[in-house]
Amino acid sequence: MICDLHTHTHFSFDGAHEATADALCRRALEAGISHLAITDHCDINGEVEGIYTPYAADAAWEEMTAAKEKYRGRLHLSLGIELGNAHQYPIEAAAVLAKHPYEFVIGSLHNLKDVPDFCMLRYEMMTDAHIHRLFNRMLDETLDMISFDGLHTLGHLTYMHRYITLAKKPFNFKPHYDQIMAIYEKLIRLDMALELNVSTLWKGLGVSMPTLELLKLYKDMGGKLITVGSDAHSPENVGKCIRKGYALLQTAGFSEVMVVENGQRIMASIL
Repeated sequence: MICDLHTHTHFSFDGAHEATADALCRRALEAGISHLAITDHCDINGEVEGIYTPYAADAAWEEMTAAKEKYRGRLHLSLGIELGNAHQYPIEAAAVLAKHPYEFVIGSLHNLKDVPDFCMLRYEMMTDAHIHRLFNRMLDETLDMISFDGLHTLGHLTYMHRYITLAKKPFNFKPHYDQIMAIYEKLIRLDMALELNVSTLWKGLGVSMPTLELLKLYKDMGGKLITVGSDAHSPENVGKCIRKGYALLQTAGFSEVMVVENGQRIMASIL
């Protein structure tokens, strides 16, 4: 099975205009994908604080459900959401999930509390010590965030590293192993998956989120639940580098990934 469990439509604030649910489904079928999840952004902190345009949950749900019915029997489409920074406003985040019976929820951390999105920081101007302090804070908040009830997978654990890499700054994960291992232990205890996000592969950064090094660490700790997503924000990127992601997982020792069918998770072979 080829799966892509992290995609965005025009209902995401950064989604392409042409990225309708129907367009993503058509592209998924062209790419040989059997399992697709549409997971539009709802960064609850940005909405509450008036920074982001509110997620049009009802309209997005209507479009997703229409696509699910249209492609029934040809594509396993999961009606999902990427819920950002839920721990920062847990009451409001819970209200978002209560609005519709989402089948797949990605929990993501895009920024620290009272700090701009990691993509907006100027890493090239920072010292290595400063970057490591920020990374420590990111891991601490991630550990808090995954306690939020209703999450199915932890999205792009090393999202901050994506921008460190773009700034051409070297980075060593080993000083952070204790915190990363604490996150993995909690994921395993909560029976929550870890996402392998391959957007950094198809964007040419040469590393995945998390990296192969950290995938091996998760495997060594007994982690089994992995979801894979392209993080596509336009139809042409749906399914990109999923097979490369599978190859990384095989190198790390995994033989299965988690997919979703009608809200039920199943394990699918990648061999």
